[in-house]
Amino acid sequence: MKKTLQKLDILGLVLLVAAVIWYSVSNTWGKGNLGLAIAGATLFAVGIGANYRQIMASLGKRSSKYATNYVVSLLLVIAIAAGLNFIGQRHVKRFDTTGNRQFSLAPQTLQVLEHLKGDVDVKAFFPGGDYSPLRDLLIQYRTANRRVHYEFIDPDRRPDVAKKYDISVYGAFRDPMTGTQLKFGTLVLSYGDRREKIEKRYEEVQEQDLTNAIIKLGRSETKKVYFVQGHGEKDPSDTGQSGYSQARKALEEQGYQVAPLNLATEGRVPADAGVLVIAGARTAPFDQEMQFVADFLQTGGGVLLMTDPVPAPSYALFLEPWGIQVDDNVVLDVSGAGRLMGAGPSIPLVVEYEDHPITERFNAMTFFPLTRSVRPAEETPEGVTVAPLFQSNPNSWGETDMNKPEATFDPEDLQGPLPLAVAATRELRAGTDDAAELTARLVVVGTSNFAIDAYFANQGNGNLFLNMVSWLAQDEDLISIRPKQAEDRRILLSQSQLSAVRLVSMFLIPGAALVAGVLVYLNRRRK
Repeated sequence: MKKTLQKLDILGLVLLVAAVIWYSVSNTWGKGNLGLAIAGATLFAVGIGANYRQIMASLGKRSSKYATNYVVSLLLVIAIAAGLNFIGQRHVKRFDTTGNRQFSLAPQTLQVLEHLKGDVDVKAFFPGGDYSPLRDLLIQYRTANRRVHYEFIDPDRRPDVAKKYDISVYGAFRDPMTGTQLKFGTLVLSYGDRREKIEKRYEEVQEQDLTNAIIKLGRSETKKVYFVQGHGEKDPSDTGQSGYSQARKALEEQGYQVAPLNLATEGRVPADAGVLVIAGARTAPFDQEMQFVADFLQTGGGVLLMTDPVPAPSYALFLEPWGIQVDDNVVLDVSGAGRLMGAGPSIPLVVEYEDHPITERFNAMTFFPLTRSVRPAEETPEGVTVAPLFQSNPNSWGETDMNKPEATFDPEDLQGPLPLAVAATRELRAGTDDAAELTARLVVVGTSNFAIDAYFANQGNGNLFLNMVSWLAQDEDLISIRPKQAEDRRILLSQSQLSAVRLVSMFLIPGAALVAGVLVYLNRRRK
């Protein structure tokens, strides 16, 4: 019996190691691994008690002293490694060395996470209960803010949980480009008593999906963006190249509601309007319609006015009280910068921006097909602040004569650089203890073409449009660079190139190593 008890310490150690391995796999102390740890500790203690006399007798031996020093040193090394691992878990540092910062969160994502006031719980329902690309992305969110928690759930193994969250979208598909097997599933994000669901069919969850869902969760109200219609303006439901369907989709992903508005038939700006967008009217609106817009601004609203070159209206009377002047010209950029995108001089390229919340931390290129110059007037009305957002290249001008067979700079033309957009604010009420500050905001751009479907996803055009709307809606926390799609940076080789790579890697390099080894061997034999 005593010999049996003396062997229990080894069995106890085995059970303790098994409990630790179980915890490392499940990442939770459940009843199973906790019971295993308690049983192992009990058996180890019983075994040590049964071997007490032998242990005490052996402590005086010289070999035992060396063994004790070895065990103590080993324990110290394990303790230091465990401590460093604990610190690393609490203060995670990641370094992204990829060229396009593929494994770094976008500035807007970091900004949104920084403003979290509560915990965000993410439940990912995927086949098999895991998906490494999404787990890597969620780790980045968790690293940026410890308020983000995530859990992977297999809907087939836990159908009760899947039923509770109404999960029906999950599975696997094969990438037609690479032939690899990919998974898709459903994410449920909870923030307080609010819940947002991301369902992806035959595509992977991207950073913008998660960030947009967190933005929606954090909003206490849903603001409405109206696109004014009735005079040839760009249509948010038009999916053609000149439509604004991508702009509408992006706004809705940011949590805004988007709807068309005909001021002539409506007779007013709806009370739930947050932002009005007037995108490239072809004919002049009625004076009463612009009065509706002016009245909306007087209530603290925001208006994005994008006016194309003639024959479109200039809105001179409407903009005069705001100290903004829209020139009757077309800005031509002859610096050659537009050739980077295969564009001519009628598409000015912008790479530098003025100091303004809309363009803060904005470092992406943008381009503006067929644009007027828009600039602050010589005299700014009292209480109004007007600031240019960006300018054309210094080697540009505003062409005023559209009938010339060849555009040349004339004395009546405006020499560049020329402002292409301005932002204006008017203080309507100063902030007090009883009431918040009330300001009207207006952004005027010399073209509506920069945000059409043909150009929205190119360079920074779409981000710039969203930044303008966010600033007008007074959602400054949403102004930044949006997450971008991961670039496909695979190298595609021809059959001859693959043969060359195979020849070098399988024959030349091993052959060179073999020849070098033989030469070294022969040289040593001669000596």
